[in-house]
Amino acid sequence: MTEEQPMPGKAIYDVFFENGEVRPNFRKEYISLWSGWLGKERLHLLDDVSKEEWLRFNQMLLAAFKGFRMGVVNHSAGIVEFPTRLEPFLSDHQESMRKDASQFSQFVIPALGCMITEEWDYTYIFWHRDIGALEAIKPLLSEARLQHFSD
Repeated sequence: MTEEQPMPGKAIYDVFFENGEVRPNFRKEYISLWSGWLGKERLHLLDDVSKEEWLRFNQMLLAAFKGFRMGVVNHSAGIVEFPTRLEPFLSDHQESMRKDASQFSQFVIPALGCMITEEWDYTYIFWHRDIGALEAIKPLLSEARLQHFSD
């Protein structure tokens, strides 16, 4: 397809998901306030996260939305939707703390072949198939003062 005719939302959804789960050929990179897993000895840091620190995730998502065509995953319809504004899909700190896993947001950047998903404990997952997508997103993480690491 040409740039003038982007893939429809269902076709994009099928690139990233199979039976509602992320396809197994994607690798994970964790996006967090910290450079690695906290472990039991540093778990208390979760309780000390400020509203301003938490907002770094929204800052990163808004920068990605500004820099790339970014869609929002709609699992119930099995499509990726491309809103004109991202703000309605972002949570504030209190809303985020009250969410259960079924309410976590998932965002797709088709041009990079990657996805950013909201997860637990001040962590998002960056799903990608090649290092080029990670390299493209690193400046956004740095600008938002977020860290990334893998298992």
